[in-house]
Amino acid sequence: MSPPHVVRMELDWFGPVDRPPLATWFGTLFTDLLAPLCPASVDELVSVARDYFPSDTTPWGPPGYARLLLSSGDFSPAAWNAALSDLPSFLRVQLVQLDSQGLPLVDGGWSAEVVLKDDPEFPHQVVVAAARSLFGGWISHAVQQDWLTKLRSGAALVRASGGWITLDRAGPRTAHEVSAGVGIDESLFMAAELSRGPHWATLLGPRQVAALGGVQQVCSAAPCFAITDLGGGRILLQLTEHLDEVPEEAVVELTRFLRPVLH
Repeated sequence: MSPPHVVRMELDWFGPVDRPPLATWFGTLFTDLLAPLCPASVDELVSVARDYFPSDTTPWGPPGYARLLLSSGDFSPAAWNAALSDLPSFLRVQLVQLDSQGLPLVDGGWSAEVVLKDDPEFPHQVVVAAARSLFGGWISHAVQQDWLTKLRSGAALVRASGGWITLDRAGPRTAHEVSAGVGIDESLFMAAELSRGPHWATLLGPRQVAALGGVQQVCSAAPCFAITDLGGGRILLQLTEHLDEVPEEAVVELTRFLRPVLH
């Protein structure tokens, strides 16, 4: 089996969120985490996207740049912020790095996405992925901390029910969901009660923490390198010190601990 080639971060939550702060957070997420991996600036990406017209050869967006997809079709930072702060019934915002043919890069690119809906029963998501190769073969401790910081701040902002950072092989389902044979729809709609798997960084929501015995129990018993109480019943578990050094036995131990809240 090929080694994991994507750094993936996801936050799942239900219910409303204050749109302007979310727009700001998503913008800084791109600027802080993804822009350093891309030769173009946000303004350049938006400029190219604004003048772009789909064709048979480049259906997704301008080659080598990003797609900023808004329900309004207006490619501008102002439109991006306005769409997030004034949410319609459904909104999908995507930034995707593309290859020379204008198709999304899978093994050698990055993407960021927000999926929102004005329905408290609908699972909302932030998904961020970057090819491991973009980090030059080595993901520094400082970069790993940047991703952890964004996960923590995002979890507080959206009152997340769960989330994670991990090295992955790409795909909407986690490695645990694939091994357990769980579909993505079932996982998303159960995200408040059940963790979507053990990861390098695993964010436990209030219901999951309660099912594991409460904040004190999780903080004292979780087999992890670092445990952070984020408040509001949310706890962030960091399995090992380094993202790309996660022994199988560490994953097994965390899986055993999380078993009451796993599919």
